[in-house]
Amino acid sequence: MTNDHLLDKLNTLLGTLRDGEKGFADAADHATEARLKSLFTERSGQRAAMAAEVEAQITALGDRPRESGSVGAALHRAWLNVRDALTGRDDAAVVAEVERGEDVAVQNYQDVLDETDLPATIRALVEKQYAQVKASHDQVRDLKHGMQAS
Repeated sequence: MTNDHLLDKLNTLLGTLRDGEKGFADAADHATEARLKSLFTERSGQRAAMAAEVEAQITALGDRPRESGSVGAALHRAWLNVRDALTGRDDAAVVAEVERGEDVAVQNYQDVLDETDLPATIRALVEKQYAQVKASHDQVRDLKHGMQAS
């Protein structure tokens, strides 16, 4: 894998994390249930910490992290839907939109992990973060299903 290709992959993840940080913060601001506000606030902070880890890797590779992520239209649209869902919708709708954003985050991590020649230290970081993103996705998915059943 070339250094430029690796940096592109890391910057994609960085954009994913920054979008997630903002999306979770917006969801926390607009959720009505205290448990959802708490969960979304915690996830926003988690994504900020994860972004700092990716930024450190990009810097270690001799580059500067991109100021704005280039993660593709799907993630951007997903988090815009979260933002739009926050106004005038109930918590169930907000949770459903958050899950959509998480679907794209999971896919972005899977795309990077599909690279066969990631350096071992980068692969370890991406696998660790993927596990966190996947666990978050699954928890939000389960919340959504629980709310739908009620």
